Amino acid sequence: MVKLASIDLGSNSTRLLIAEVNDQGLNVLTRMHIVTKMSEKIEQTGVISTEAFKRVNSALRNFKKLLTENDVEDVFVVGTAALRDAKNAEEIIENIKRKYDFEVEVLSGHEEGITTSIGVLHFIENTENFLIIDIGGRSTEFIYEFENKIISKSLNLGVVTLSEKYFSNLPIGQELIDEAKLKIETELSQLDIKDKKNVIGVSGTALSLASIFLDQQNFNEEELHEIKIDTDNVQEINKRILKMTEAEIITKFRGIDPKRASTITSGIFLLEIILSNYSNSPIIISKNDILEGLILKKY
Repeated sequence: MVKLASIDLGSNSTRLLIAEVNDQGLNVLTRMHIVTKMSEKIEQTGVISTEAFKRVNSALRNFKKLLTENDVEDVFVVGTAALRDAKNAEEIIENIKRKYDFEVEVLSGHEEGITTSIGVLHFIENTENFLIIDIGGRSTEFIYEFENKIISKSLNLGVVTLSEKYFSNLPIGQELIDEAKLKIETELSQLDIKDKKNVIGVSGTALSLASIFLDQQNFNEEELHEIKIDTDNVQEINKRILKMTEAEIITKFRGIDPKRASTITSGIFLLEIILSNYSNSPIIISKNDILEGLILKKY
């Protein structure tokens, strides 16, 4: 048995998983996420800001302590859309290497989706005709099976980018709602998904949606794993949250991270549109994602 870890330098969150791994499988010891919004203002500036990297750096400092305390033997660190797009990505990666001795692998959108699918499908049974949706800060991954092959498509749709452009002052008016919907529908038109599928939602937006659905007072991902939410319920939650201010979201939905309050409206709005286009059944929520996939893929 060995202790391994994975770190996801995401566009909205920086996340850690520590697990024991043996021939029987993977046993999760620690899972943490910190909302760092690394992709904040990249759309306007083209770079990861000093303020955003300070938040990431603080998260990594905490993670490094946990890795040492848990005697982790190896750690796999990946970057996604923010590090794919930022002009100063190489500088950020070198800084992380110098401070923490982490080798950061920047995944393409396709690689991100495939790695996520490994983590999801390992833990969920009966996944015929699946479509895994991973909504991130700057991109959304769509992973499905076609002719016995795993297809992974990445679209430039993310909660940070959408929030900055359309949802910066909550609640928003009908004109911005229509503009955001048009942007999302235009991006979705690039997908070649012909039939409705069994949608599996992973990561922050899906888990936050599930927490709202269950009216959690404290976030508990174990309660959320593999629950099913009808599209009617997603539509109802979307309608409610579109009318709320950021402060009202924080006050009403105790189970979600308050730092997600500024982006959860755009995330659920995006997810509701995706479901209306591609879902043939209730969305299934998975707590497992790219973090498990990294360890299963590497070890």
